[in-house]
Amino acid sequence: METDLSAFLRASLARQEELLTSSLILNPVENFPFPEDLAAVAGPLHGLYNSDKPRTRDQRVATPMQFAGRQAMEADSRVIYSAWAEALGAADVTLRLLSGLHAHIVLFMAMARPGQTVMLLPVEAGGHMAGKAILQRLGLEVVDMVVNESEMCVDVSATLDLCARVDPDFVFVDRSEGLTFEDFGPLVAEVGADAICVFDASQYLANIIAGDHPNPLQAGFGLVVASVHKNFPGPQKALIATRERNESWLEILSGISSFVSNMHPGSVYAAGLALDRKEWLTEYSSRMLDLAVRLEAELSERGVPVVRRPHDRLPTHHVWIRETDREHAFTTYERLEQCLIMTNFRLLPYSLGYGLRLGLSAAARLGMTVEDVPRLAELIAQIRETGATAALRQEARSFNRSIWSKGALV
Repeated sequence: METDLSAFLRASLARQEELLTSSLILNPVENFPFPEDLAAVAGPLHGLYNSDKPRTRDQRVATPMQFAGRQAMEADSRVIYSAWAEALGAADVTLRLLSGLHAHIVLFMAMARPGQTVMLLPVEAGGHMAGKAILQRLGLEVVDMVVNESEMCVDVSATLDLCARVDPDFVFVDRSEGLTFEDFGPLVAEVGADAICVFDASQYLANIIAGDHPNPLQAGFGLVVASVHKNFPGPQKALIATRERNESWLEILSGISSFVSNMHPGSVYAAGLALDRKEWLTEYSSRMLDLAVRLEAELSERGVPVVRRPHDRLPTHHVWIRETDREHAFTTYERLEQCLIMTNFRLLPYSLGYGLRLGLSAAARLGMTVEDVPRLAELIAQIRETGATAALRQEARSFNRSIWSKGALV
């Protein structure tokens, strides 16, 4: 017999799914995995525990604990890790981590010691809002990179001067914001011999795999961290990739084994299945970037105060709308939400003030094309200017459903 709680939750889920399929997701940190890839997550594998280390019988006897019947899954995990390593040009990969911030916490717990120094990309330059708090909570000293606000990038020369004074043990680029792919190669080239350099590729993962963005490992970073459910349409999961399989990497793996009890095997399989869509990912990456560039231009033509990206740098899938103050930004955010166009209200980097952050990863996943962009830009401009009138709500819902009807989630 269904309880009141079950009935309430099922009804709520049905309403949320109906709302979602009438909405256009322009939040840059959200995406849609392929349903068939998630079958393992929803199946009986979901509750199992397993290792990702195939062992001989003697090695298994020597461990403090083993779970029976998991050897095939251990071998499969290594196949999936190898596929991800090949896609990223890495020496090795682990997918034990559950999310991007979980990967940050576990990685620095495994490789850092209290009192060591991290040179960090600050929030003001597009760094993650939680990065500094995590590192400081682990007892690390955090020194911010120097920001060039007018150019919307890190001042590499000034940051290198700062590195010479503080001698960091780690350099961490966790760039969750940015209209262009920023080149940190000159910074890493100078400090990489003395510091472990880490790049978070969560906002660029599909673009890096497709070759549309430079590979951070080839630029000199020793480690790449990424969630696989933002820029890449995978399950709720995260990875860490290494340029070299050395003693430092083995120490990190040992720490991860201690700090992550269940690697959620169903999600590991789902990440491998999603990665194997090679041709689709190549097309998806380029279309995602084209959508962002076109939307920025179309919004600008209609008088929407977008922040124009430098055209001599590679674009990301982000678009920023800059409002005059917090209240105007939130009003625009609310008006679009009322028309089921879902964006991200936030304080923008580089002292730009409050505005909206849009991302095209989920829209591209649904099948949006550049031919759809002018209509979307016109909708956003009209809703921002006049509010969520009944006519605009109806028009936006019709547009949103036209995107969903492309059938990309089938």
